[in-house]
Amino acid sequence: MTVSQPLSAPRAVAPAYGFAIDPSEVARFRRLLPGATDGSSTGAPLPGTSVPAFFLCRALPPAVRSALAGTGADAAAVRHAGQRITLRRRPGPDERLTAHAVVESVGDYGFQRAVVLRVTLRDAAGDAVAELLTTLAIGPATGQGRIDPQPAAVLRGPPLLHWRTRVPDDLPERYARASGDDNPIHTDAEAARRAGLPGVVLHGMATLQLAAAGLTERLFGGDETRWREVRTRFARPVRPGDTIAFTVHREEAYRADVHREDAYREEGAGPGGDVLGLSASVDGKPVLKDTWFSGAVA
Repeated sequence: MTVSQPLSAPRAVAPAYGFAIDPSEVARFRRLLPGATDGSSTGAPLPGTSVPAFFLCRALPPAVRSALAGTGADAAAVRHAGQRITLRRRPGPDERLTAHAVVESVGDYGFQRAVVLRVTLRDAAGDAVAELLTTLAIGPATGQGRIDPQPAAVLRGPPLLHWRTRVPDDLPERYARASGDDNPIHTDAEAARRAGLPGVVLHGMATLQLAAAGLTERLFGGDETRWREVRTRFARPVRPGDTIAFTVHREEAYRADVHREDAYREEGAGPGGDVLGLSASVDGKPVLKDTWFSGAVA
């Protein structure tokens, strides 16, 4: 992602705040999202798996609320436009981390106004454990500054697998409880309709988590530690009862593309290993775009 008119410097949105990895909360997260945490069909911890990567996204809601406080945006009208999760290492149960949240940029993102928020989770030594880069669409474009999405890439690698997943009717409510993301468009049909939606919609992160879980179970035997970064753009909302079609490719062309690989390194992702491309659609319409799992070890 590039910004044509960035902020003069990243702006802290709140003082650093603690993020404790409580084993009981990890267990609750797994119970609420069985099969969508570490890729196992039971949701039970697997050998070699520590804290589920998506559990770390529970650090996002306080930062998002602080970032939106000064924008005047209606929280129910905010849309999750893009996400990147980069794991420097896997944290363990009972570890206490500190979250540092900054707004990196504010600008037009296509036809929308957007905020790019970076939350870095650091350990007691001050070393980065994970980085969460979140793009939020907060209203119509204003013509002041521009945020350019990462150039779209064609999925050229050979398809590795396909699968289909039906979204359980209660998944939005369960994901809200598990993640702490309580935007009412995910749990209240009237609130969703007031926001211009046809009804309750699934969290974008829940859609991405379904993709990660399916890929992890089918390619890596449920071992989530075998990928280190995921990034996506959320193309359109998914509703309870929808069936999502997923396809995964090994992106040989990605690593051969010098300019794209340079951009990848400049963004600080850093993981080695394969790059896997993923597409997700409902009724032939994409719901996730430009989705990559990096640092994958097959």
